[in-house]
Amino acid sequence: MNSTSRIHFFSYKSAFFFFSFILVFNFIFNAMMNALGMDKQLSLYLGNTFAISAGLTMVICLVEGKFKNKKQASLLFLSLLAVSVVVCYAIIFA
Repeated sequence: MNSTSRIHFFSYKSAFFFFSFILVFNFIFNAMMNALGMDKQLSLYLGNTFAISAGLTMVICLVEGKFKNKKQASLLFLSLLAVSVVVCYAIIFA
């Protein structure tokens, strides 16, 4: 039986790019938000929510080349955003 898996597997290059993007985004975004007086937990929540969504979308679309049109990429971004809102909330505030 040759069936394809619905789970996306990433190369080492994609994983390195994704985690580097999240690390750099957190250093820049959280420092800016803390300097503007935002609560540390709230800046972590907002930063990681958008960084995870944008990072995974970039990896899947640009590095892995899985999607070719913008409609699929925007749907992926919005679905990842919805999932990361819930997961990041549970990790940071719970």
